[in-house]
Amino acid sequence: MSSLLQSGVRFRAYPDAGLASTLARWIGCQRSIYNGKVSEDRLFSAQRRLEIASGNVQVQTPLDQAYSHFKDRVLTPWLYEVPSQILRNGAVRWMGAKQRQLKKLGKAPRRRTRRDFNSVHVTAELFRFVQTDAGAAIELGTKADPVGTLPFLAHRPFAVPKSIVVRNVAGRWFVSFCYEHASNVILREPHELAYELNALDDATLAGITLGLDRNVTDNCVATSEGAQFHFDPVSVERMRRKEVGAKRYQRRMVRSQKGSANRRKLAARIARRRDYATRVRNDFAHQLTYRLVHSQARFFVLEDLKIRNMSRRPKAVKDAGTGKWLKNGASAKAELNRKILASCWGRIDVFLRYKAARQNKLVGKVPAPNTSRGCSRCGHIHADSRHGGRFICVRCGFTLHADHNAGINIRSRGIKALRDGAFSVGKPQKRIAFRRRNSRTTGGTPEVACGANVRPDPRLAA
Repeated sequence: MSSLLQSGVRFRAYPDAGLASTLARWIGCQRSIYNGKVSEDRLFSAQRRLEIASGNVQVQTPLDQAYSHFKDRVLTPWLYEVPSQILRNGAVRWMGAKQRQLKKLGKAPRRRTRRDFNSVHVTAELFRFVQTDAGAAIELGTKADPVGTLPFLAHRPFAVPKSIVVRNVAGRWFVSFCYEHASNVILREPHELAYELNALDDATLAGITLGLDRNVTDNCVATSEGAQFHFDPVSVERMRRKEVGAKRYQRRMVRSQKGSANRRKLAARIARRRDYATRVRNDFAHQLTYRLVHSQARFFVLEDLKIRNMSRRPKAVKDAGTGKWLKNGASAKAELNRKILASCWGRIDVFLRYKAARQNKLVGKVPAPNTSRGCSRCGHIHADSRHGGRFICVRCGFTLHADHNAGINIRSRGIKALRDGAFSVGKPQKRIAFRRRNSRTTGGTPEVACGANVRPDPRLAA
């Protein structure tokens, strides 16, 4: 037996100057449609609130993927220069973000800029994979009106997808897509894996369980077996030097004239230098999780770290008597926030989860308090047991590296949670299915089929 899996790839692309200009135009037009749908949705929401305030609770607000009304020969003539499929996909991307909001999986869609929306979604009508003398390439545009050939470097085999995403990151172009392929591994749900692991005896379960302690020191990840993983020193030095260079260009850009070509060049240089750190951290997280998943361990335990809360800036404090603002340690907290975000805790969590799932291995989380202050031998918890990078128990005198000791505590908590059945129940999935109507008018309201555990959105009430 086999199962179908979805795999994603990201290849470096090398468009010429003409094709790069065309892709930049596609990106801008698709972003314009997306932002237009965001503004339109905000307007409809405001109108509905006014109607409800006036007593009309039966008001209907449109929720569709219409985009043609944004095209105007006088106001938006540039929208006529790109294929209509590009504009349609901008509305489709907005609808996907809106569905995430309705499913309580994210916030409402917001207006995007070049910084966070510098990609274009291209469907099968506008691309074809071809083979050239230089290697694999993608022919963009329709068959009757092609716009150019996009060569890319394929570092692994792939299948032909139904859609692609072309992205510009700090002046570098990438093409990414997902495709289906068969796998000989029959994938199981997390609660099924937990049931199988819980049937093992204590010694066997302890041998295949690995506790992972994530920290902000030089050793980014420490395991319960005593292994420590950290960034390559050469990459760390390069990131430091590129950050210094980015700050130097930032000072020069402040003195440059807005809208000038020199300012655009400086902005591109800053983006390239800061993008290096992002690529190094992604590479570290991928290599680390690949090594962990292909080890003998079958159960990985992480601390349940609230990264967003931990990296949030402290609130301003005002003296009630004098009314003056007091020091709240914002500078010191900002440095800690930078270290937390630079340690790629979230990337390690996300990458480990999806890679372990493909190997039928389980990833669990346990509460984080006192994992670094508790003794892995006697269980005594005291803050004085920590002495920098060493752990010396004040009760039994047990001595071990602090991160190694924390990894053992995390593993023990994970095994206990598994025995207690914390990972044996699957989570119910939220489901909202949209059924399109034949009418494409902006005043129509789509029908919504809601699951038993989903409350209908009030703005869709008839």
